[in-house]
Amino acid sequence: MAWDIDSTPISKQRFSKLRNKLLILYFLIIAAVLGTFSSILYSVIAYDRNQQLNNHLRSVAASAAGTLEIIQHEYEELTQKDKYKDYVPTGTDGKPISITLSQLMGKYKAESVSQIVDSPLTSDFLGVEWYDRQRRLMVRDGRLFLETEVPSSIPESGVLIQTGTIRSFTKPAYSGSVDGRNQVIGYVRVTESAMALEAELCRLLWMIILGAIIVSGLATLGGLWLTRESLKPIVNSFEQLRQFTSDASHELRNPLTAIRASVGVMQSHPERVHPADVEKLASIAAASAQMSQLVDDLLLLARMDRQALDQGSWRIIALDELLEDLLDLYRDRAEQSQISLELQVSSTPSIDVYGDAAQLQRLFTNLLTNALQYTPAGGAVRVSVQHSVQYALVAVQDTGIGIAPEQLPHIFDRFWRADQARSYYAGGFGLGLSIAKAIAQCHQGDITVQSQLGHGSCFWVKIPLARQNTVIP
Repeated sequence: MAWDIDSTPISKQRFSKLRNKLLILYFLIIAAVLGTFSSILYSVIAYDRNQQLNNHLRSVAASAAGTLEIIQHEYEELTQKDKYKDYVPTGTDGKPISITLSQLMGKYKAESVSQIVDSPLTSDFLGVEWYDRQRRLMVRDGRLFLETEVPSSIPESGVLIQTGTIRSFTKPAYSGSVDGRNQVIGYVRVTESAMALEAELCRLLWMIILGAIIVSGLATLGGLWLTRESLKPIVNSFEQLRQFTSDASHELRNPLTAIRASVGVMQSHPERVHPADVEKLASIAAASAQMSQLVDDLLLLARMDRQALDQGSWRIIALDELLEDLLDLYRDRAEQSQISLELQVSSTPSIDVYGDAAQLQRLFTNLLTNALQYTPAGGAVRVSVQHSVQYALVAVQDTGIGIAPEQLPHIFDRFWRADQARSYYAGGFGLGLSIAKAIAQCHQGDITVQSQLGHGSCFWVKIPLARQNTVIP
């Protein structure tokens, strides 16, 4: 996977993971901020609009309560005089029932009083009801009412009730007395529809959601740009370090070659070497060989960091045969170390992969060497080969010293070795597993590990199977 910043190729997956992690964290922070802000904004506006509706109900109820005494007097007068019976509707039992405000004022029309206009307190979405002291409905005005009785307990401040999309406010009406105490003379209930408010809040919610989506999109674009800008110094530093590793490794090859050649010439003429210097020459030869191997490993890693392996030499490889040949090479070493070495292949005649034979051999050589080095005498190393639908699966399992759980995430890091492994085996530079993983990834595969301290480890290598239409260069 590669991601370009200012035309600088990044072949390491760590940068892609770092970029994705930064983007996800940035998006989550923006989403949390927007979500919190939107929730607070909607809650504040919804609370304010509901308070406006409640205050309107209280205001209308207070105005209606001020007229209760007059309305009650007119209602009693209207229901008690026979001359107004045409304006008072009655039930089946002949008793008067509730009337509207216009019916209450109808008697004045009958007496040629000027026409009463519609009440300014009512509308199609509002209704007012006047009750007597026994909570019996007397007069109502408007077109919106609750077909329920008033609550049995109503405090002096009133009671607010929401029923579906209808909100009502009921409060008692008082009349002053001689001793200064207020007496309840009846009740007033104001009912108003909350549908308009809910529709308004629904539109507000959708506007907030749309705004949050737009802001999130802009923030994501900004996050992409900020992530690229923040990664530039890291990428440049990595490129400089990678270039230095490549250049230093390349420059070290010539002096190391000269040293090894000189030591080889001196060792080929032992008569010219003082007996006391023979061991020194052997140490120099071993050290220079180790340094040459380290340089070659660093050059390989630097080359794979910059670009994929050259596929000019790639071909279809019988993976089971490659492993069988490799185990034959290491069988003598395993016998000398008193370690059992065996190969298990699935029933499939051949498991073919497409890749570089030399690099794949190096991959499994590193894993096999690692297993033999950290397995004590009497242990066993088992290599098994199987396949799934798309991948060849190779397991290199040993009964060695194992790896602690806290160390597992670092075993593929360069120059890293566990403390116990270092004390057990002093050779190597900690690059073998890094090279193995890099080769597997260049072949579109991967390596994973399972290990238990004191019981051994198992490395799983996954390599894509060769397709039938693979073109061999």
